[in-house]
Amino acid sequence: MCGLVFWRHRRAALDAAVWTRALAHLQQRGPDGQATATGPGWALGFTRLAIIDLSAAAMQPFTDRSGRHVLAFNGEIYNYAELRDALIQEGVVFRSRSDTEVLLELILRRGLDAALAAVRGMFAFVLMDKRTDRVIAVRDHFGQKPLYWFAENGQIAVASDQRSLNALRPSVVPNLDAYHVYLSTSGEEGTRGMFGAQTSFFAGLQMLPAGHMLVIDKGTPSVRRYFAPWELVDGDRMAQAEARPYPALLDEFAGLWQQAVRRHLVADVPTGVLLSGGLDSSMVFWDAQRLASPLTAFTKLSPGIEELPLSVVPDLLGRRPAHCYFSLQSRRTYLPELQAFIDYAAAPSRWGGGPPMHRLCVDARRNGVIVLLGGDCADEYLGGYKHYKALFETATETTLGPLVGLDSRSPSYNAAAAAPHEAREAGVRQEILAHLTRAGVRTDRAAHAIMLHDTAGFLPTCNLPHSDTYAMMASVELRNPMLDMDLVRFCVNLPLSLRAAPDESGQFGKRILRDLASREIGPSINRKKEGTRNYSMAMADPTYWRPDAFRIGAFLPLPAAPTRRDIIRFVNLELFHRRHIEGQDAPLPSMLTEAGLAATDLGVAPDADALQGRAADLVADVV
Repeated sequence: MCGLVFWRHRRAALDAAVWTRALAHLQQRGPDGQATATGPGWALGFTRLAIIDLSAAAMQPFTDRSGRHVLAFNGEIYNYAELRDALIQEGVVFRSRSDTEVLLELILRRGLDAALAAVRGMFAFVLMDKRTDRVIAVRDHFGQKPLYWFAENGQIAVASDQRSLNALRPSVVPNLDAYHVYLSTSGEEGTRGMFGAQTSFFAGLQMLPAGHMLVIDKGTPSVRRYFAPWELVDGDRMAQAEARPYPALLDEFAGLWQQAVRRHLVADVPTGVLLSGGLDSSMVFWDAQRLASPLTAFTKLSPGIEELPLSVVPDLLGRRPAHCYFSLQSRRTYLPELQAFIDYAAAPSRWGGGPPMHRLCVDARRNGVIVLLGGDCADEYLGGYKHYKALFETATETTLGPLVGLDSRSPSYNAAAAAPHEAREAGVRQEILAHLTRAGVRTDRAAHAIMLHDTAGFLPTCNLPHSDTYAMMASVELRNPMLDMDLVRFCVNLPLSLRAAPDESGQFGKRILRDLASREIGPSINRKKEGTRNYSMAMADPTYWRPDAFRIGAFLPLPAAPTRRDIIRFVNLELFHRRHIEGQDAPLPSMLTEAGLAATDLGVAPDADALQGRAADLVADVV
């Protein structure tokens, strides 16, 4: 896991001061080294978080033997060892043991499209051909790694971090349409704000969508898609799955699950698991503990709003022993931690769980664990969200649903701002339906389309950038076994009755995973879904805030009777606007009332050891 930035500046010489500022924003993504490759009118910078091949031989930017091609790569190729062996058989002589060199040689030997089809991993990379003056920037299939870009004033730049790009721009202006879209999320629950698939909160700065590449040919940029999740749907495979006995399907799923976990444990540094006690993370832990030794788990405790960490995790540890650090969350530190999160993300929080999850990643880094496996990313393609049950009963094939659609009834809804977002998502839905028709899918098309759309739209714009932020803030790599390509391909071709359906416990969604968990761990693991509980709603108390002091109120008035959900979204946007647009150093005191100030520890760093000690006491009481 690393950071990268490419800049076609078209100057006679690189502006060293500007370039240094751009690279500085990538320091947390790559604390283990920094390097730059330069040429006439361009620079490619890299900061390293060493995970595979810790030696200097694996340092980037990486150049092929001829010196023609230069690669900067962020991410991991989990099947790099098998690909490396195949390339050696073809006569390739490697200079390192890194997956970076494997990726470069694979592209040069087999071509970009074939290489992208062969790799199993997460990545964002920039590859330059110095002879042809052609640059290709690629974001991975599901969007696990972020990549942003802009083309303006005769220059083009691509980076892992929006702040790096803004350091290269003469001015930064807000994208007010993105503000409206963020506040116009559908649904009645949660604190999530909506993000566009290609946009950012800065005018002119774009996110490269998942499964897409940016091609810069002699200075001219163009974007093309190379992958979409719905392309994995195969009518023949669906028919075969329908006809097979369920025990055989469950056994195949178990094999693919174990393969996914095994792949994601590949590392030359210590690994761990984010263990919430929920179904998904418990299953990741269950197999990772068997495959990796030693293994460390990290669990957050939020007294009063979470039950699973204390009711499930101690039992799991008793049955499969591992080191486990418990992190006690505090509502008093939530707001300053939220501001720090927004500072790093250069965006309002997707939802409230970023600060407490970041704390877990800090604990991991403090204890020498550099790679963490998480339990996210199955709810979309296995129908795990609780709103799916009612949605699937009423949805038509064109119903977008709350994860990608906007709510026109929202007080913040603006038709002009919403139009590009809604037009893009409507187009995506039509592409999905057209593929389902070609694949011969005739039943449950609305449910299939919604889950595929959420996998293609919600995951890479909300879920994955959010988790990438809280991990990279702590210089820790977060991996998602549930986005293993072979596992996803199998699951999206299962009948709906094995995905978005209740199991024997009556819990809805992810049925085949629940059945596997019952078989491997025991039926007690199938509890009601909690999600990532946090103190965002507690700190959205209306008596804590001064809406009259909000700067964004000039163009985004708060509803007359705001809910806590409204308040926390406006707080997120206000913090983003003040920090990244206005450059205000300490915005929170002027935003809070006396009651809010009394409820918040501003400027006080939490005592990690004391909180961990209190967490241990809570666990001891339960045990």
